[in-house]
Amino acid sequence: MVDISKLKQTIVQVLPAVIKEVNSVRIPALEQAWGRPFKDEFANEDQTTVEIAKNYARVLNNCMFRHISNELPEFKEHTTNGSDYIYGDLLIEDKNSFSPDSNGWVGNGFGKTPVHLLKKFRCCESGRITEAFVALVDLSKCKSQWSDKSLNTNRSTISFSNEDEKHIDVIFGQLQLKTKNIKPITLKV
Repeated sequence: MVDISKLKQTIVQVLPAVIKEVNSVRIPALEQAWGRPFKDEFANEDQTTVEIAKNYARVLNNCMFRHISNELPEFKEHTTNGSDYIYGDLLIEDKNSFSPDSNGWVGNGFGKTPVHLLKKFRCCESGRITEAFVALVDLSKCKSQWSDKSLNTNRSTISFSNEDEKHIDVIFGQLQLKTKNIKPITLKV
C-alpha cells in the first residue's frame, strides 16, 4: 500500500523548484533551440495552448519527475500506453493542460490507468509559467470519464461533473463548482 499523502506533500514541496527550473533554465533552452523568444515563436499560432503543451510537456514532466523522485525514490517512471509513473504498486497517468480557463484535459485516446495526476498551467506573455493546478483523481470512482476518440484527431477529452468533486484530491489550486461542471482554478506558484 502506498502513502498518497507523502506523494502529495512531496509535490507541494517541489512544485516551486520545478516551476523555477522550467522558467529560468528549460524555457530559455527551448528559446535558444528555436532561435527566437517564446513571444515570436508562438506569434502566429491559431492554437497557442496546444502548441505550448506539445513543446513544454516533456520538459515539464521530466523536471517534475526528477524533483519528485529525488525526494521520493519509490516514485518511478513507467511510460506505457495508459501510465507514466508507478508509485509503489500504483500506476499513475500524467496529463497537462496549458488552457487554464478550460474545465478539462485532452488525451491521446488510448486506454489509461484509473489514477491520474492532472496539471494545469497558466503562462504569461513571455511563456513563463505563473500559475498551476495539480490534483490526483481516481477515475474508477468518478462519474466523468474520458470521451470516445474523435474520428478526425484520435483525441479524447475529460472534464468533471460537480458530483465528482469528492474524488478530486487537489494538491495545489482550487476547485470551483459551476452549474454542472467543476472548474479547476490555478494559483500563483
